[in-house]
Amino acid sequence: MLQDHAIVKHTTAPGHRHRAVGQTVRDQSIRLKADETIYSEGEHALAIYQVEAGAVRIYRLTTSGQRYILSFCGKGEWFGLETGNIRTDFAEAVCETSIRPFRANQNATVPVDLLHIALMNLAKAQHKQLVITEQSALKRVAAFVCEMAERHPEDAEFDMMMSRSDIADYLGLTVETVARCFTKLREKRILRLNGRLQRSVRLLDRNGLMALTVQSSSSKNVKRFCVRNYLETKG
Repeated sequence: MLQDHAIVKHTTAPGHRHRAVGQTVRDQSIRLKADETIYSEGEHALAIYQVEAGAVRIYRLTTSGQRYILSFCGKGEWFGLETGNIRTDFAEAVCETSIRPFRANQNATVPVDLLHIALMNLAKAQHKQLVITEQSALKRVAAFVCEMAERHPEDAEFDMMMSRSDIADYLGLTVETVARCFTKLREKRILRLNGRLQRSVRLLDRNGLMALTVQSSSSKNVKRFCVRNYLETKG
């Protein structure tokens, strides 16, 4: 059952809108416009969230103000789980997005296994780190496209939703490098980009994309480790 929930505004990253959802939300989705802030670093962690439509970016700011995107959450995915009571990250809507809040306290009923969320988040974070440290810029972008494609296994074409700036801050690259990598993927006839913002991806060669994103045994071991620990705690 959805618990009552309120979000209190504290700080906002420069240049981004923060709609402080100060009203109490009861059994309702929260609809957000692109770049609206869901919560900010330093706020009290009052709730966790599930994405119902659209996408959410989770990021941190360095002391110099540079943005570092930790993850993207799409439809059906959960975010906002903290190890303590204070937010350590920022969460924003990537595009028009709908999310559902669930109060985060010991007395709340949440329709999901929180340990499973934590372990899967750990697996994704470690896999991303391996991608960034072990692969070239082209392979990083290919791995990102593959990550997005895995969320649409039956679709030859899907909406990537993220801007080049988002992708660059996620992969530790420049916007120009990301653009060049997409050009190379098009020239290799692995994908085609459509739409006004070139965010609609049509995969022409899924096997060719996978060949560029060869995962190390370490990456696979991370996922197996997290799944095994999860099963052991359930047993």
